[in-house]
Amino acid sequence: MSARRLSVGGLHLAAGGHALVRGVSLTLRRGRVLGLVGTSGSGKSLTTLALLDLLPPGVRQVAGMVALDDAPADRVALRGRTVGLVQQAPRGGFNPLVTIGRHFTETLACDGIRDAAARDAMLELLREVGFGDPASVVGLYPTQLSGGMLQRIMIALALARDPDFLLADEPTTDLDLVVQAQLLDLLERLVVRRGLGVLLVTHDFSVIARLADQVVVMDAGQVVEQRPVRRLFEDPAHPRTQALMAAHLALYA
Repeated sequence: MSARRLSVGGLHLAAGGHALVRGVSLTLRRGRVLGLVGTSGSGKSLTTLALLDLLPPGVRQVAGMVALDDAPADRVALRGRTVGLVQQAPRGGFNPLVTIGRHFTETLACDGIRDAAARDAMLELLREVGFGDPASVVGLYPTQLSGGMLQRIMIALALARDPDFLLADEPTTDLDLVVQAQLLDLLERLVVRRGLGVLLVTHDFSVIARLADQVVVMDAGQVVEQRPVRRLFEDPAHPRTQALMAAHLALYA
């Protein structure tokens, strides 16, 4: 397995003169899961989008560098081929007027895969993410599928170009507990089978406990703690981490 690394250093983001993310640095490694946790508005999603230069209008990068294996990276070139992106609320990531099959054929065509080869690749990707009868899905439209099914399809599309890394931004949001567990099992299998490096962005400490190797905690746009997941749960050091952990334990006790 390659030991490729994707990292961001000294990231500063701002909007309208207000700092949104300040001095964030983290490193994602193949075959490992890095959890990025914090409350809503802590800067998790903006940090994730900055890795691929996909910041929303009005948000700009003031400082910082993204590197692949310690060399400055062309973030546009990273998209798809090196880094796949799975966003929260999967329904918004699909064109409702286009079939699932066409979403795949357009993605696979980026690498010159067409016709029978594209169909074979599409069916295999759908099987990999848990569809027992993938042919029954390809002619459907996004509105005909559940949120959990769309999330798995979004993961399959993110894998279509065989990336080294996967950025998963709140992938279990709005899914019931059974579907959440199935999705986390899928991500774990992909890390093992493909050697993916996964950035798992969430506010849910149970998701972090289930999958992450290392954890980065953000608060108010800054990294306040970064350590192995076991140490974080055994002895959270920062007051914000302690408060988040206490809230999690109170909710699930």
